[in-house]
Parts: sequence; C-alpha cells; structure tokens
Amino acid sequence: MKKNKTKEVEIFLQFLKNRRLSFTRQRKMIFEHIIKSQDHFEVKHIIEALRKRKLRVSRATVYRTLAHLEDCRLIKKMDLGHGYSHFEHTFGYKHHEHLCCEKCGKIVEFGDSILEKRIKKILELNLFDKTNHNILIFGICKNCQK
Repeated sequence: MKKNKTKEVEIFLQFLKNRRLSFTRQRKMIFEHIIKSQDHFEVKHIIEALRKRKLRVSRATVYRTLAHLEDCRLIKKMDLGHGYSHFEHTFGYKHHEHLCCEKCGKIVEFGDSILEKRIKKILELNLFDKTNHNILIFGICKNCQK
C-alpha cells in the first residue's frame, strides 16, 4: 500500500500540538528521514545518515522523536534479538509478520490469512480482546545456509 506522507505529517504535527511540543528543526530532520525510508531501521542508521548530510542531531533527540512517532502509531519498535531496537513504519502498511535470519540479520515480511484466522480463534477460545500481535520467527535464510 502506498504511504500518504501528507497524512503522516498531519498526524505527527497534531500529536506534538496535543502535547504542547514543538516541531523543532531536529525533529523535522529526523521525521523527514524516517518517512522517506522504506526499510526497517535502527537509531544508529538515522544518526549516521543525518551526519553524512552534515546535520547535527543528538542521540537523545533521535530516541525521543522515535518514542513520539511510536506513541502516535506511525512506527513500531521491534526486538530482533540483537540487543538493540529496530523500527518499522506502520502507517499505510498492512499488518504482517517477520522472518529474521540469525546469521546475516535479513528480515523477510510475510502475511498469512490462515495464520490470522487461527490467531483470531485462539483469542476467542481464551476470551481475549487483541490489542496487537507480532510474530517473529528466527532461522537461517537460504543464502546463509550455503
């Protein structure tokens, strides 16, 4: 699904306004970098990319901005077992699950309607109202198996 970047900007600006926070130059730089990205990303990648463009931004500002973006549901934090967080876009994307290669770190996204139906059935059987779910399967990708 194609992302609507204008809507993302509106959501983030309204989120900041509701919390009486400013859309500072640093937040804007971080936000613009993130919405241009299509891949999963890490804090260090954001900082490196901005510094390559000669833009100064603190690690703390990146973390705070990511937390705000997560709070307004534009991105989601993921733990891929590397000891640091990865992030991905959520706005404008269909729900999906992940396969993660333990050797090279490759991430493969997949969706499965049968799996989603099974999860729904498990929730019903256990009288749970789902708020969210994330399935992450670790293994070794085809290239690393060679």
